[in-house]
Amino acid sequence: MQHVERTLIALTAAAALAACPSSEDDCTGANCAASASTGTSSGSGGSGDTGGGGGLAVPSESCVKEGETGNANGVGHFCTPGGGECAAFPKAGLCLADLGQTQWMCARIGCDETTDCGEGAGCLITDQGSACLPCKCESSAIGCGGVVGGGGSGGA
Repeated sequence: MQHVERTLIALTAAAALAACPSSEDDCTGANCAASASTGTSSGSGGSGDTGGGGGLAVPSESCVKEGETGNANGVGHFCTPGGGECAAFPKAGLCLADLGQTQWMCARIGCDETTDCGEGAGCLITDQGSACLPCKCESSAIGCGGVVGGGGSGGA
């Protein structure tokens, strides 16, 4: 929980929310990611930096692991920095890894209690902003009902 919450805090809420309005149809994959990444300060690289062999090392803190597909909206789909994996998901078009975060997943920035984040996902609201995130990563998100694990270990 703290890793995901720190991800939201690391995003500058004003830039992310301005880039991704609360209407689901207003935040498209490439447009949202491009706008948010130019308006946000990247976090410290550390564990997610490019490795010497040209591959990327997935941060151990990432709740979502390589190969995970997320829900029908794309929330929780594994993504890599600059990989464009979230562009196919208008309702979760932002790859947190593109912003230098340790959570390598597609997310929707800007949600509230009425937002349908999709199956197994909920809206986490903090003082810094809000985002649709997988319940297995943030069980206290609105719509998760405090359920821990919602599809992590038995799936991919």
